[in-house]
Amino acid sequence: MLLRALVCAAALLSIAVSPTAARASACCGTGHGAAQWLAPSERAAATFSLRLTEQIGGWSSERDFASAGEGVYRRELRAEAGWMVRVRERVQVGVAVPWIAAWGGSPDGASPSGGGPGDVSASGRLTVFDDHLSPWIPAAAFTLGASIPTGSLPDPTVDPLGVESTGLGVAEIRPGMLFEKSWGSFQALLAASVGVRTVRRLSTGERIAPGDRAQILVAAGPVWSSGLSLAAGGVYEREGPPTVGRHLMGSQVRERTALLAVLAYDMSPRWTAIGNVQADLPVSGIGRNEGAFVALSAGLRHVWGRHD
Repeated sequence: MLLRALVCAAALLSIAVSPTAARASACCGTGHGAAQWLAPSERAAATFSLRLTEQIGGWSSERDFASAGEGVYRRELRAEAGWMVRVRERVQVGVAVPWIAAWGGSPDGASPSGGGPGDVSASGRLTVFDDHLSPWIPAAAFTLGASIPTGSLPDPTVDPLGVESTGLGVAEIRPGMLFEKSWGSFQALLAASVGVRTVRRLSTGERIAPGDRAQILVAAGPVWSSGLSLAAGGVYEREGPPTVGRHLMGSQVRERTALLAVLAYDMSPRWTAIGNVQADLPVSGIGRNEGAFVALSAGLRHVWGRHD
């Protein structure tokens, strides 16, 4: 099962800002970078968010879905602070630092808990061209995300529910592309990335090379002059099989498909409140070797303008 830290640290993107004064931006998870990308009028932004995740079941290697059994659960609370700054007209960089607490339950009545600091993530964006060149040509940007293995990854034989796991145990780099377009008060986004991770070794000394992880995200929705925005869409992830020792584990391909919705509101010219719900679809055939989760998050974002 992929850690929810990976899923969450895999996609916080923003829908582009409205051409009106409103800056509310609906974000879509964390797969392609760190905190929300800056609007053209913004110089820097700080964010803080809380995210609660609950497992509802999982998919088998045959793609069958089964709900969580009686007394079986995994619950995670993730607090994250992020910073994004514009270093050039078309270049943005950011960093996000998480803290994770987790609880689990098993059929025998055990209910362990754990947590600690998670993997630090960094991101960058290079805008290639803006969306004002044509009514139909979207803005395009190269994105780059990276995860630093500052979290912990205990032995699954000692911690089978993964409540002590707060990181991947390996470094990851995620190059990607982002396309976004605004038509008046309606906006749309398409993003794709590929994650490549370093090799790690088990306590037995066995070498594991994780497979590459691809993600595609689409979202769209309206922005109102009141400062409110709404975005809805979906995300699909696929992770190739790992190599254990010299053997490619072809049966361990991972897949998941989720729906998401984000509501954002500009409380003032500098403060924005953001709420996010993301749910893996509990349907057989659209996932494989992966847990299914529902996540709710809430956050605040403070911005500094270009001319402050």
